[in-house]
Amino acid sequence: MIFGGTGGITLFNPRAITNSDRKPEIRISDFYLHDTPVRKGMKSGNHDIISTAVTEADRYHLSYKDNSFSIEFSAMEFYSPERITYSYSLNNESWISLQPGINRISFSDLAPGTYTFRVKSKDYNSYSDVKKITIVVSPPWYATWWARVAYVLIVCIIVTLIILQIRQHYRARQRMLEHIHAEQLNEAKLRFFINISHEIRTPMSLIISPLQTLMNTDNNGERQKSYKMIYRNAERILRLINQLMDIRKIDKGQMHLRFEETDIVGFVQDLYNTFAYQATTKHIALTFQSDTQEMKAWIDPKNFDKIVLNLLSNAFKFTPENGSIHIDLHTGEDPNAPTTALQHYFEIVVEDSGIGIAEKELERIFERFYQIADRQNQSGMGTGIGLHLTRSLVELHHGSIRVANNEGKPGCRFIIRLPLGKEHLQANELEENTTEAPATVHRVSSVPTPTDTTNEEEEKKRTKTKFQVLVVEDDEEICRYICHELGKEFHTHECNNGKEALAIVLKKAPDLIISDIMMPEMDGLTLCKKIKQNITVNHVPIILLTAKNREEDNLEGLSMGADAYIVKPFSIEILRKTAMNLIKSREMLRNNFSGNQEQEERVQKMEVASPDERLLNRVMKVINDNMGNANLSVEMIAAEVGISRVHLHRKLKELTNQSTRDFIRNVRLKQAATLLAEKRHSIAEIASLTGFANTAYFSSAFKELYGMSPTAYMEQRDKENPSK
Repeated sequence: MIFGGTGGITLFNPRAITNSDRKPEIRISDFYLHDTPVRKGMKSGNHDIISTAVTEADRYHLSYKDNSFSIEFSAMEFYSPERITYSYSLNNESWISLQPGINRISFSDLAPGTYTFRVKSKDYNSYSDVKKITIVVSPPWYATWWARVAYVLIVCIIVTLIILQIRQHYRARQRMLEHIHAEQLNEAKLRFFINISHEIRTPMSLIISPLQTLMNTDNNGERQKSYKMIYRNAERILRLINQLMDIRKIDKGQMHLRFEETDIVGFVQDLYNTFAYQATTKHIALTFQSDTQEMKAWIDPKNFDKIVLNLLSNAFKFTPENGSIHIDLHTGEDPNAPTTALQHYFEIVVEDSGIGIAEKELERIFERFYQIADRQNQSGMGTGIGLHLTRSLVELHHGSIRVANNEGKPGCRFIIRLPLGKEHLQANELEENTTEAPATVHRVSSVPTPTDTTNEEEEKKRTKTKFQVLVVEDDEEICRYICHELGKEFHTHECNNGKEALAIVLKKAPDLIISDIMMPEMDGLTLCKKIKQNITVNHVPIILLTAKNREEDNLEGLSMGADAYIVKPFSIEILRKTAMNLIKSREMLRNNFSGNQEQEERVQKMEVASPDERLLNRVMKVINDNMGNANLSVEMIAAEVGISRVHLHRKLKELTNQSTRDFIRNVRLKQAATLLAEKRHSIAEIASLTGFANTAYFSSAFKELYGMSPTAYMEQRDKENPSK
């Protein structure tokens, strides 16, 4: 192409002109933070923005406060840069094209997070590679991941605390409801007892008043004893009613004590004398010790005696025969006392050698209606209010009471601590008439006095029969009543527990045993079982008396071998007829076996041995032939007799009501008793002659069968036959 002009001629070939295909190279030329160029080493908050030059950096770290910035980029084309067109994208979104010649983009108020910025350029028809950088905007501390974890933990803790609080509140509410229910139950019990007590008072008055008239007008000694027994038990019922009334008064705040200055030594001495006879009859050593001859203190005599009486009654209840009860009275000082009044005090300690109290029950025994669950307490059908009343009365006396087990010995002790002086008392609590009038002691009416049994033996009538009846009963009143009522027909003997009764039965078997079930040391069921297992006394009939009226209890008593089972309260006539019938039936059986019932002495009988007799004869021959053989066994006898061991055991059990081993042992013991009566050999020789390898075992087995040791048996036989 040729062009002419004023300056000359221009000539060129269009095919010689070509477009450049060079690809643009894009870079980040600058980064502005609040219009300030960013350089290496600059910080945004606690973070380094970049670690290299801007043109080489591919990651920018900003704080949440520096979330407004500008980015400048260049295609590195300095010839006619306005022809270059730029496009950008944020977080892989669609591309946004800028106006030609614009190479700067600004962002403001970006939310914390990580952003990917991409940019590219276009030069005519050529595109550059995509330039990519990462921009991190850090969140504030309260929006970091660890802060979120902390928030979650805090929320979990708060929820857990709320749940625990709700559960604790629920449990507290449940405990409160249980406490309220228990209080309502106790209140219902007490209200029921109070209502019954009010109903009982009227008929009791109608019983006691005419009874007092009879006691004053009837001079018959036999009836006087019955009157006194009725009167004592009527007073016992009234005393229980009064205890319920006292607890009700204390609960309602209606118990107002009137304090008098009283000689505590003499007061406690009177109470001690009240129990002296009971201690003698039960063989319990009762002692009283005081560190002074006289001790003046302010108490309410009408209510303070209930404290000591309850503790002494409790001690006698749980102290076995040949035990001990000790009362100690002394004064003391305690500067660290919880109240000022108890800094100068006197103390009463009632200590016994009884069964003691389980540690878990030490704090509960003062609760209302609570009774210790102990086998030895089954015979004491108490109400569970005595100790509760005692603690309430002690607290009304401004004192304290506690219980502790004895250290290193059986039993427990109750410690009552009361203040001396009257500074702790208010004026309206003091009794105005506090002259030398002696304090009245309310004695225990249920405790028999020596006058009750005066000339008792002299007044006994001659019995109609020769039969001996043993009455085993731990309640002295019932025992004496049964013995008195049956004394006209039988010779009666009494004891207070099963252990004592077993010794008497083994020594001299009675014709009948009447036993209570619930007794200390050995109950009636155990006594019945031991008697029925002993071949020397298992023929003695046994009548069991009990307050349990369930069918299961009746079956249990009969399964132990009892001949009769009578439920309390019982008719004395039914007991009398039952006793007479059992004795008569045993007498008829004895006549049958002895041949006295049918006189056939003159009739010549045919001597024909039955198979059972022949078996017993063979067994006895083997035992007699091996009397001194300690190795004699059931298998040896079975082999000699010619039957199996099981069949031998079954037949002997059927014929003798004994196992084979017991049969062998009892035959040897009977032979030993015969040798002991002759007194020709020592005990060790007799044990060896009768097949006992161990002398100690021989003595134990002999005592179990005959109720006494071999030595005592020899002495008894010597006394019965002095000529020998």
